[in-house]
Amino acid sequence: MAAGGLLPPVSTPGFFHLALFIKDTSDVSQRYEELKARLEQEKGPMESAITSLLSVSAFYKVGGQNDALHFLEDFTKKDENNLNAIANKQFIYRQLMRAKDEMACRDRLQELLSDKSDAATARNARCFAEQGYALAFVRDDSKDTASKIRQAVSLFRTAQSLVSNVGIDAVSEEERLVWKHHLEIAYWRLDDLRVHAENKATSSYMNDDRKEGLLEAQRLFIEVTKMDLSWKHSRFYIARAWGMLGTLEHKCRVKCEQYQSPDYLVRQIPQTEGPGLEWGCYKKALEINPADYEVYRRFGQSYSREQLYENARQMLDTSINMMPEKTSNWFAYYSRSLVNLLEYNQLIRRWKRVGSPLPEKQLLQRAKLDAIASCEGVRTHFNTFLLGKVCHRLAIHPTNEAEDRDELENALDNFVLALQLEDGYTDHKIHAARAWSLEVAGEHEKAAESYKRAVEKDEPTYHYNLNGVLRSLMVLHESDHCHKGHYMAELAFWINEGYKKYEDIRRPIRYCVYKFGSQMIQVCRHLIDDGNFQPARICLRCFKQEDDIESYTAAALLISEIPEDDEHEASGAVSRSSTGQPEQEVSSKPAPVRVENSRCSEEFHYDFFVLHSSKDAGWVDYVLVPALEVDWGFKGCVADRDFEPGKSVFDNIIYSIENSYKILLILTPNFVTSEWCKYETEQALMESLKSKSGRVIPIMLHECDVPASVTHLDASRDAIGCYDWLKLKEALEKRPPT
Repeated sequence: MAAGGLLPPVSTPGFFHLALFIKDTSDVSQRYEELKARLEQEKGPMESAITSLLSVSAFYKVGGQNDALHFLEDFTKKDENNLNAIANKQFIYRQLMRAKDEMACRDRLQELLSDKSDAATARNARCFAEQGYALAFVRDDSKDTASKIRQAVSLFRTAQSLVSNVGIDAVSEEERLVWKHHLEIAYWRLDDLRVHAENKATSSYMNDDRKEGLLEAQRLFIEVTKMDLSWKHSRFYIARAWGMLGTLEHKCRVKCEQYQSPDYLVRQIPQTEGPGLEWGCYKKALEINPADYEVYRRFGQSYSREQLYENARQMLDTSINMMPEKTSNWFAYYSRSLVNLLEYNQLIRRWKRVGSPLPEKQLLQRAKLDAIASCEGVRTHFNTFLLGKVCHRLAIHPTNEAEDRDELENALDNFVLALQLEDGYTDHKIHAARAWSLEVAGEHEKAAESYKRAVEKDEPTYHYNLNGVLRSLMVLHESDHCHKGHYMAELAFWINEGYKKYEDIRRPIRYCVYKFGSQMIQVCRHLIDDGNFQPARICLRCFKQEDDIESYTAAALLISEIPEDDEHEASGAVSRSSTGQPEQEVSSKPAPVRVENSRCSEEFHYDFFVLHSSKDAGWVDYVLVPALEVDWGFKGCVADRDFEPGKSVFDNIIYSIENSYKILLILTPNFVTSEWCKYETEQALMESLKSKSGRVIPIMLHECDVPASVTHLDASRDAIGCYDWLKLKEALEKRPPT
């Protein structure tokens, strides 16, 4: 339904709230209770938005269509011209096949949208503001959430622009300020999403766009603090604005270079103890509205950042006592759980370092109860991750050994769930924590794969996860006598990739040299044989005579073999015959460890077959195949491991393509320029066409020329090939169309 040219094409009034995509309908009841609690607090200009959202929650509950309709009918008795409410009623009448009522709603909407008076402009502006509120409230997967928050910002701005030329009688100054308040919240949420997506936790500065967004939010919050205190709902919004200004002070002070607090804050907030003006903003908020549980929660988080854990607990206790409802105050439960875990970690470090008293396990048990309460309120990837970390600590208390197997299983279960929620799979900290738990459980092969996922996502200054990869592979090399050659070659691959990714890899290398000296000599031999001279030199220089004289002597001999000229540092070339076809021994390196049974289809012997240039075999053998086979349990066909001896290479390729559920094409410049790879690709495409099924999955490892019409997964974002493993898993599991 068009708006007759009256409204900008941001969104058509009507059919909005009930058209919101709610990804998980099992989450509706939680949102319903949260909204009911909000309605008690946020009456006034946003009451209509919350009521419409309540109707959405009721509609998506089992058998809730009539309840949703009653909500809207009661509401339109108070506000008979609310566009969103009328449109939602029309939507429900259509579902209930009440054609006459549906037609009446449609006619009323057309009548209202054709009006061009100031009152109509104000009505349309409220419609957009309500829609912006709804978009900012709904939580889905992170990529969708970011786009929705941006649209919410646009909707609030549209609402403001529509009323910029209408009188105060149509839209009061207080109502406009409330819209600004929620626009500020949208800016705030968008910044939080950007921080997580960009993974800049260790960065000391902000880019200009992000800094400008935060400063704009700060300006808007300052406007809200000037709201007339005599207005009925002003204390609620003014207190919230001061609380948000306190949190913004912390974020800008820590992240923005040369940040100076606005003069308005300096004049309004007396100089107090604590970090900057942050605590003064919280205290002013509580003076205005001492019953605001959210301000107490933010104050508690601020104390926690300063490691004042007892003060933090007092504030968080007050917040939870004021609002014990988990769906409304789940973040306070999360924050109190985190405070207890942080204090426990601090005490355990002191115990190990200086022999201070061992921290009580009760701290962790309280942290677990709060983490569970937070997840019961609203389950996100980060509070589920926190619950996993607490369970892990309970499992290894007081040592680093598995003292409680049940808690260790709880930790692993929660880490897997956290990876599956929202954008959890892109969080390197969750992968790293899961890897540690797997390592404690003795599942070193899975631990290595989780550490690899963490390496792909983490910063070039953070090398703990690379240490985990190498440590796990070293343990596997020591324990698995049948595949020692494979793990040794894989170690060499990951050291070389770490050398390309990290600013300095000497710290994890020193650890491996100290713990696994003789194995590291073999790894260095692999690196030298492959022409990776610089990482080999770095490794060999980490050997010290006082640690192991035999390994030190071997390291000195290997260093003498490295040429002074490192121009030939690139990976060694693959042996090829004069015809350009691969030799029978395609690679001198051992093939990946075999998975016995396929999981996708009984019709196929393999879940996947990888077509790639032999020059890209390192990534295939030591990144792609282990991830798919160890992490996900798919059975792959790898030429060096699975081709049948005695058969020609041609026959092996055709057999593998015909007997594999999916075919993965690894796109690189090496691949697209290879005549041999072109032949393999033609065979794969012919088989896909012959069976009338989309079985070919292209994966771009390095930028290369491919037809624009070819849809591919992207693995080209860093040296190792960081990309969305979940998308590949889903593509492998998806049944090809017949």
